[in-house]
Amino acid sequence: MNPQLTTGICSCLGNSPLSKVNTIIAQFTVQLRSIKKIKTRTFDRYWVAISDGRTFVQATLARSLHCQVTDGYVTTNSVITVDNFTCTIIRGKRIIIILDLHVVSRTVERIGNPVPASSVAQPVPAREPLSFGTLDSKSIPVYPAADDARGRSTSPIRCIDPFVQNWTIRARVIGKSEVRHCGQRRSGGKAFMARLMDESQEISAIGFDGAVDTIYDKLDKGNVYYISQARVTKVTEKYQGSGVQNAYQLRFGEDTKVEECLEPTSIPIIRYNFIPISSLEELRTDSFCDILAILKEVGPLRMVRCRWATGIRIRSNRHINIMDMSQHVVRVTLWGELAETFLADDLSVIAWKTVKIGGWGGKSLVMTSYSVMTIAPEIEEAYLLRQWYDAIGARAAFRSYPSTNVL
Repeated sequence: MNPQLTTGICSCLGNSPLSKVNTIIAQFTVQLRSIKKIKTRTFDRYWVAISDGRTFVQATLARSLHCQVTDGYVTTNSVITVDNFTCTIIRGKRIIIILDLHVVSRTVERIGNPVPASSVAQPVPAREPLSFGTLDSKSIPVYPAADDARGRSTSPIRCIDPFVQNWTIRARVIGKSEVRHCGQRRSGGKAFMARLMDESQEISAIGFDGAVDTIYDKLDKGNVYYISQARVTKVTEKYQGSGVQNAYQLRFGEDTKVEECLEPTSIPIIRYNFIPISSLEELRTDSFCDILAILKEVGPLRMVRCRWATGIRIRSNRHINIMDMSQHVVRVTLWGELAETFLADDLSVIAWKTVKIGGWGGKSLVMTSYSVMTIAPEIEEAYLLRQWYDAIGARAAFRSYPSTNVL
């Protein structure tokens, strides 16, 4: 018996307004009518035709799914359930991008005699939910977009690359560096970096000179923005140490558009992957990690001479010591404005996102332009750490890395 396909889904994907297509709840089941590999200058793409037995539409697989084709897990005529997808307009054409899937069956023949969905247009009610068949696990209700009062279409960060044009992302600013001067100061060169995140992925962004003047003050950490007309570029070797897991970065320009999103969204505040301080000795120097710890000691603000490509500069820094449930203590170095304005109560719980692992004094941690520090984060792990310290940690013995001896 053939698996049941989601009747009508391909006609909806191919013909409904884009704002409605992107509100379809995933988990619909289709058959792969064909798989075609397209070579480009930078990487290969896989285009597929997905069918619901009556109609079919063209789609492309996200790069993270390419291995399922090359490994033979996904083949022509496979019946799949699409767990996540998005739809966007590229060069005037509607493109469906499958972000995640799982295979239901690889042993069935072609189901039905589907025709192109573009030849079977179906009207969509303006305010009524549109469903296919009965409301069971194979039915897909579609609702008008509620997250954008203007009904604009946005692309997930994981779907934009140098070949995608006319995109708009909706992302939260989870980190923003101070403005740094590059080159000779008299030349006026300056730059800043930002870290953006949506439901799908993170991406770093950088702006130089005029972009600093037009964009820097518009971005506030923690807020959500619509961003468009920025260049998507490959991450160069110079910026590969950012700790952001994305092969691309955004390059802000003076014409980049930034508009704050005032509607409620499902974008998380920040995602962490915490590791215990005791495991730092097992990790490579200059790699990055997330740390959740309790503030133990705060050192004085210092002015230090730093060697740059353009010469010697004086920068401010501050060392602090932190501890966690692994009963280890390590030093964290703060730089610049963050060091000057650092203010936290004794024994505060602090979370770090993408803090750099240094090799000085055994192991230490260093804040970089891409690092994010949050004092008293409102997350479950922070409450558990506080409870542990109050009950056990305050009387426990801790092992310190040698770096902690210098504050």
